[in-house]
Amino acid sequence: MAVKQYKETTLALNFQTSGVQMDLLNGKFMDNGGCGYILKPEFLRNSDTQFTPYNILGNYQPLTLTIKLISGHQLPPSSLSRTNKADPLVVIEIYGVPEDQTKQQSSVVKGNALGPRWNETFTFTVHVPELALVRFVVEDQISLTSNDFLGQYTLPLLSMNKGYRQIPLFSKLGVHLRPASLFVHVWYYQQ
Repeated sequence: MAVKQYKETTLALNFQTSGVQMDLLNGKFMDNGGCGYILKPEFLRNSDTQFTPYNILGNYQPLTLTIKLISGHQLPPSSLSRTNKADPLVVIEIYGVPEDQTKQQSSVVKGNALGPRWNETFTFTVHVPELALVRFVVEDQISLTSNDFLGQYTLPLLSMNKGYRQIPLFSKLGVHLRPASLFVHVWYYQQ
């Protein structure tokens, strides 16, 4: 009779502190409706795995991710702006294994938070897409050295549908900022 071994991982999180870590946690569980359980990718469940996040070897199929940031819709006002008009910019961040972690930033649209238009394309190479999260961060450029957070949205890369998409925005506390959103075109393919 064969004996099977099961491994369980328990994780404790501080839900009192908002920030990037909570955004990533909420984004990771977007894939399953927030039910609290996500099956690990096959290469992490296999007992013979040689996977290490710091030295990626093996049969991982990298993706090329292309995001065209088209426009924004009714972005929230900045809390630090004197005129209550934002100069929005968008930072697209990739979280995952260290080799995948990167970010790219759009240009700044001066004085237009109601309907900013960017029409900028960003391309990323993601080596382990099963573990990658994509985070959209909208900020108001206050000065050349500082920005004010306006909203964010995080989701797993493989749960992103291809094509034109409306990206909702959430506050630092995770509150949906209706009707604030970004309009993007998403496309990815295996290399």
